[in-house]
Amino acid sequence: MKNFSLPLAVLLTSLLSAACGGDNPAAAAQRAGRPPASVRVMPVEQGAFDVAIRIVGRLRAESAADLFARVEGPLTAVLAGTGDRVRKGQLLARIDPSEAEQRIQQLRAALRMAEATLGQRRAELEVASSQAARSRKLFAEELLSESDYDIAQGELLTARSQLQLAQAQIEQARANLGAAQIQLDQTRIVAPFDGWIGTRHLDLGAHATTNRPIFSIVDLSTIRTTISLPAQEAVHIRRGQSAAVIADVMPDRTFNGIVSRVSSVFDPQTNTVEAEVEVPNGDAALRPGMFASVSISYRTNPTALLVPLSAVSRNEHEEWLFVAEPSAEGDGLVARRVLVRALQSADRSQQRVAVEPREGNLAAGTNVIVLGHEGLRDGDRVTASDGEAKGSGS
Repeated sequence: MKNFSLPLAVLLTSLLSAACGGDNPAAAAQRAGRPPASVRVMPVEQGAFDVAIRIVGRLRAESAADLFARVEGPLTAVLAGTGDRVRKGQLLARIDPSEAEQRIQQLRAALRMAEATLGQRRAELEVASSQAARSRKLFAEELLSESDYDIAQGELLTARSQLQLAQAQIEQARANLGAAQIQLDQTRIVAPFDGWIGTRHLDLGAHATTNRPIFSIVDLSTIRTTISLPAQEAVHIRRGQSAAVIADVMPDRTFNGIVSRVSSVFDPQTNTVEAEVEVPNGDAALRPGMFASVSISYRTNPTALLVPLSAVSRNEHEEWLFVAEPSAEGDGLVARRVLVRALQSADRSQQRVAVEPREGNLAAGTNVIVLGHEGLRDGDRVTASDGEAKGSGS
């Protein structure tokens, strides 16, 4: 009797293992002894689906600049603060201009002196020219000695040189005055473009230096972000394509952007290519430094297999769902695991996702488990509710 019972036990264990999907006998026996899991199922639908790539990027401003002093001195006026909106050319702060103004007064006086000297030299040239002309006539009539003639001609040359020197001094005085005027202008800190004051670094009375910024200013009219496109999606993305941008801090608002640039070079280490997306930001709602989800639709699948989002499970390596199908014995339903690839949509509010089967069968009308699949394993027995499955294709 002992010799008969051992093979029979092995045979029963083998049959039980086969009925439970090929698991090890202990696991199959344990599963066979527990009640079926209660799940909710819904049929796979088929329809059009806009396939998109969705990547998170960090936002940055169209333009950003730190405004430094170009001359040193105390701040005598600060006319803008952090968060203020400013226009190009608007005066933001003033460095003490007294030294520059005093130098301008001195140089203006020097210019007036140079102009007076120039007038004197012109008069002297006129006198020397008249004397030279008279001496030339007298010398031709042999009424003037050669030495006196040479003296008159030398005085003419000297007068001309003195006039040229006076003219050069005028130019130098004007150049010095222009440089001083530039230095005076540099005491005015103005906005280089329309934008917003990101940070005011110095307050009234602080000593401005050339190596410390007074303001940080950003142009928020357009926001940009750079994203890395995986190779399989990058081939579908072109400059000019529309993009939907949703900031993490504003999940209920979608900003319409556009792909402004796509690199032509792949990164060999990551097998990705960089693309830039720009977003009009007229109300300045988006701010530099925010994280945002960028979605770009690149094709429409007219016959996509659509399932509720809740049906798809995933880990770091794969995505899957469970279908409810009749057991081999015909006495109920079992869960079958199907590996899929879930396709994303630009519309994050969409409650369905398109899937492509990678291992296993999936077709329109197949009942997928949308609730209660946590902890399920391939081959587990289930009972379906809220649209109970009647068969693998119902």
